[in-house]
Amino acid sequence: MKISILTILASITLIFAATAQDSGKYGDTPEQVAKCKECLSLYREFRDQKILGDALNYWRCAYKTCPESALTLYIDGARFYGDILDGMYEDSTRTTERNAYVDTLMGIYDQRIALFGDEGKVLTFKANDLFKYNPSRVVEANKMLKRSLEIEGNKSDAIAASKYYQTLYEMFKDKKATKSDLLVEYIPVLDILDYNIARLENEGERERYLKAKSNLDAFFIKIAECEDIYRILKERLAETPDDIELNNKALAVMNKRDCTDDPLYLQVAERVYKNSPTAPAAYSLGTQKLKAKDYSAAAKYFDEAIQLCDGCVQEPQYLLRAGQASIIQGNPSKAKAYANKILAKEPKNGEALMLIGDAITSSAASCDDGKLGKASAYWLATDYYARARSADASIADKANQKIATYSKYFPLKTEIFFNSLTVGASYAVACFGENTTVRSSD
Repeated sequence: MKISILTILASITLIFAATAQDSGKYGDTPEQVAKCKECLSLYREFRDQKILGDALNYWRCAYKTCPESALTLYIDGARFYGDILDGMYEDSTRTTERNAYVDTLMGIYDQRIALFGDEGKVLTFKANDLFKYNPSRVVEANKMLKRSLEIEGNKSDAIAASKYYQTLYEMFKDKKATKSDLLVEYIPVLDILDYNIARLENEGERERYLKAKSNLDAFFIKIAECEDIYRILKERLAETPDDIELNNKALAVMNKRDCTDDPLYLQVAERVYKNSPTAPAAYSLGTQKLKAKDYSAAAKYFDEAIQLCDGCVQEPQYLLRAGQASIIQGNPSKAKAYANKILAKEPKNGEALMLIGDAITSSAASCDDGKLGKASAYWLATDYYARARSADASIADKANQKIATYSKYFPLKTEIFFNSLTVGASYAVACFGENTTVRSSD
C-alpha cells in the first residue's frame, strides 16, 4: 500500500511550520530540526503502513539526525531489527550478516539507556534478544540479566528471572559455569518470582511469573541431586552457620528438591524455627516428625505451617502434607478437607485429587452396607485417581498403580446383577455424598 504524495507534502509542510519553535532534542539548527521532523514523520507513516524498507530508511535518518527526539525511536528501531533478524538468524549461510544486525540492535539498546535511562528494564530486552539471535554470546547475555536483576530487585520482569537462570544453565552445559553456581542462584531468582506471584492481582501478569517459575524449576531439577545440594550447602553454612538468611535459603532448596534425609535438613530447620517460627521451618520440622512416625507432632507443625503461610505460594504443598498425615492418623475427612482447599485455588492439582482418592480408600470400610457400599467407595476413589492422572501427567504412573490396586476390589458382574445394578450405570455413594459409575472386576 502506497502513501499518497499529498499526505507526505502535508506532513512536510507541518514540519517546516513548527521548525522555528523547536530546538534541543530535535537538533541544534533549524536545518537539523527540519530534517529530524521530516524523517520522524515519514518513518512513522511508512511504519503504520507496514512498509518496512522505507520505514527503516527514514528511521535511520532520524536515529542519526536527532537521537534524543523520542523514546519510541528506540522501541521502533528494536522492533525493525528484530523483524529482520527473525527472518534470517537461523540461516547458517548468513551468520556474518546476522552478527552485524545483532551488533546494531545492541547499539540501539545501549543508546536508549544512555539517553533515556531505565537500565534494568532495557537490559532485559537487550539480553533476551542477544541470547535469541546469537546464543554463542550467552555469557554476555547472562551478565546483562544479572545486572538487570540487581537493579530491579523484586520489580524484575518474569522474563529477566527466567532467562537469567536459563542462560546460566546453558553456560553450565558449556562448562562456563558450575553446578554450584546453579544451586546458589536458584533461591534469589525463586524469591523474585514468588514475591510477584503472591502479590500480583492481574491474572495475566501473575500467569507470566507462574510460567517463569515452572521454567526455573525445570532447569533446577535437571541438575539438583540431593548429594550435591547437601555438599554445597554444608560448605556454605560452615563459613557462616548463624546466617539466618542463608539458612532460610538452604531450607527452601532442600524442601524444593525434597532432600530431607541428611541431618543437615533438621539442623537448618531448627535454626530457622528457633530464630523465627516461619512456615517453611514449621513444615520442615513436620516432615521430620512424620519420618520419625511422631504423627501427632507432625500434624501440629503442618497446621502451624499452613497458618503462618496464610495464602503463600507454598500453601498447596503444606496442605498436601498435612492431609497425608491426617490419613495416617485415621482422619480421612480432615485429609479431604485439606485437599479441597488446594482444589479451590488449583482445580487441576493432581496430588490433591490423589489425596482425596486415598482418603476415600482409607475409609472404605465405613461405607460397607453389606451390599456394594464398600465397592462403591473403590469406584469413587478410582474416579479421583483417573482425574489426577488426566490433570497431571507427571503422576500418571502413581495414579495407574492405585487404579490397578483398587480395581481388584470391584465386585464381580454376578454380584452387580444380584444387586439389581448394571455395569456402566450411575451409582450414588451415600457415605461420601457423591455419584460414581458401576464397574466390575471381571
